[in-house]
Amino acid sequence: MASVEIGNSIGDITRDLPSLKFENAISEEEAQYLVLRTRSHAITVSACAQATYFAAVLNEARQHILELRSPQQSKTSKFLQDAPPRDPLLVGIIGCGRIGLHLANALLTYADVQPKELFVSTRRPETLGTLKDRGVSCVYNNAKVATSVHLLFLCVLPSQLPDIADDIKGIVPAHCTVYTFLSSVPIPRLRQVIKCSSLIKPEFSLPPDKADKPWDCSKDVCTTLENSQQVQATCPLSLDKEDAILSTDDKWAEMVLYSFVNLCIRLGLSREETLSTLNCVVLGQAVSREYTSKFAAENFTKRKDIFPIFDLAAVAANPTPLTRVITEDEEIRRQFVKKYKSTFDKFYYWKGIKQVKKKPDGD
Repeated sequence: MASVEIGNSIGDITRDLPSLKFENAISEEEAQYLVLRTRSHAITVSACAQATYFAAVLNEARQHILELRSPQQSKTSKFLQDAPPRDPLLVGIIGCGRIGLHLANALLTYADVQPKELFVSTRRPETLGTLKDRGVSCVYNNAKVATSVHLLFLCVLPSQLPDIADDIKGIVPAHCTVYTFLSSVPIPRLRQVIKCSSLIKPEFSLPPDKADKPWDCSKDVCTTLENSQQVQATCPLSLDKEDAILSTDDKWAEMVLYSFVNLCIRLGLSREETLSTLNCVVLGQAVSREYTSKFAAENFTKRKDIFPIFDLAAVAANPTPLTRVITEDEEIRRQFVKKYKSTFDKFYYWKGIKQVKKKPDGD
């Protein structure tokens, strides 16, 4: 497996040894707070899964567009041709503590991000020896990372934001999307301090009445993402989100989709090519087939000519033409969730280690 080992990647070794379990050492009064451990794990896994999915679809989109511009001549000659050059998504992470390290691991494992395409800035790069050994650039230079990537993740504490803002304010390129994990810093405030409007921020909800919902918190993030049920629970458009231990606001999907459209426009695609790429990459729709539910131009803007570059901060703050579609069209949600889950499933198919379910006796 092409992942950095973090935490316990082989499961819960205390499962059949009650005296060694974490819960055995705490008092009855303290036991009521165990739910916080589960919730923290669920939030971390969800945050990393959603960010990884976003990077994966942007990477896939760039490759799809590259193939549109350099089409294969025929199926027969496909294997005789040189592989098309990669047009990779360059990804940056500012802050590589607990969540930053988990995210780096997930990106390298599931998002088709190669080590040389990942750039990390942290105050203590010397602690990231495992990432460095794999070829990831680990430095302490926020400005350099922010100006070198297409997608920038902010994995820092709110108290560290003023220093980060001093380093990157006004220099984030227009083509770069900033994805923030600063849950306590609203997008308008972040926009003001870093002078960037291309922002995405997930909003998590943890209803108290869902605290008893099942969630395995015994594994690290990458290993948890092998579980398709837990992956589905992290998807903001999941049809079963009301029954999960946590949920993410649908607005996250709007911001991701508008960011996807911005990428296509900046890479020179027409409106029709953008919609075709969006439906293919995000919904998994075959170009040669017709579908009753798919994204159309009017789902994004009332303009009849071209797609503009959308302001993601405005998308986050206001209803959009897309709001009703992703809220009410169950078929689009179903297709979205299926493609979301495949982001994590396909890694195991590629590596040939996907477990095959045994057929029932008599088959």
